[in-house]
Amino acid sequence: MADYHLSLEPAAPKHVSWFARATVVATFILIIAGGLVTSRDAGLAVPDWPLSFGTLNPPNWWRIDNVRTEHGHRLIAGSVALLTLALTWVVTRSNASRRVRRLTAFAAALVLFQALLGGLRVLHLSVDLAMVHALTAQLFLCVVVGIATLASPAWPEASAEPCTPRDMRRGSWLFTLVLLQLVIGILVRHYGPDARPLLGSHLFQIHAALALGITWLVGRDRTDARMTARPGAARRASALLYLLLVQLAFGLATFAVTDTMGYDRQATAAESWIPTLHVAVGAGVLAMAARSLLYSLAGSRLPTWQHGTAEVANRR
Repeated sequence: MADYHLSLEPAAPKHVSWFARATVVATFILIIAGGLVTSRDAGLAVPDWPLSFGTLNPPNWWRIDNVRTEHGHRLIAGSVALLTLALTWVVTRSNASRRVRRLTAFAAALVLFQALLGGLRVLHLSVDLAMVHALTAQLFLCVVVGIATLASPAWPEASAEPCTPRDMRRGSWLFTLVLLQLVIGILVRHYGPDARPLLGSHLFQIHAALALGITWLVGRDRTDARMTARPGAARRASALLYLLLVQLAFGLATFAVTDTMGYDRQATAAESWIPTLHVAVGAGVLAMAARSLLYSLAGSRLPTWQHGTAEVANRR
């Protein structure tokens, strides 16, 4: 039976779970810090890398707005990298499952790649690299959320809820659509004045249409999960739906404050923080979609007789 089910591997020790959760929180803070760098156009406020003005920690860096934003982002990024490497070391010395070990090793490689992308973006003054850097940050959050999910003490029981291959296909489509919407959002954000006015931008129109479509899909998934007596899936869909509604509100607010903003001056507090929070909540949506897909993958690998039960329930 162990061949059927992800959750039948040994549960990770509690200290691994707490370490993974701490990495998730730190990564989310880093995404907010990185979002502020873009919102304030502060990415080149510190022109060198890996040092900052030739030192590890330049004096009085906190007194200049854009330098504080960019160098603060670098300090947080360094902390996340160290935390991820420490998590990898802790996992290798524990009895965590093979999947947790592999995913943690991948996270360690990805965080180093992300740091290199950030540095190359500065050295080559590349907006394209900035966009890849932004996307990689979102994917890294998904990876560490996956580690925290698999390492959670609740994983063996929570992942034992059966689902059908159809549910897994839906989860895969949902994650793909959220990722696509996020990529388009990154393009709109980094194109700046070239994507304004937003209502005249095809990219923005697709971005908005995807937002509404994704919200409808999650609402449908929640209804299906409730009708098929899958409380865990229903709770996850409800949480994702509520987060999507928050994201829609931030999206409208971002449209209101950035559609006519000037790019020849320092962004105001509203122009900085509202788009940044929109980015952060969007990262949370992607991570929750990835987490739901992980549960669907586990549920689809249950013994065949349980698949049949779930399939019959779905038809009702």
